[in-house]
Amino acid sequence: MIENYKGWDINLNWDYKDNLERFTTKSNFFNQNEKWIGVHLNGQKIYGSSLKEIRHIIDYPSLHAE
Repeated sequence: MIENYKGWDINLNWDYKDNLERFTTKSNFFNQNEKWIGVHLNGQKIYGSSLKEIRHIIDYPSLHAE
């Protein structure tokens, strides 16, 4: 965990780590929009391209409604 922010555990998303060996370039194996992951205590997950973006989504969820 990189940071706990308002009940969210924020970390780098390493779900795609196994795909690193399959591709030659980093841009092919890693979606930059999902580089960071925030997991709330209730299990809700959010993804972002930076730590700053994750904090912004947590602070202003209505701006990022799906």
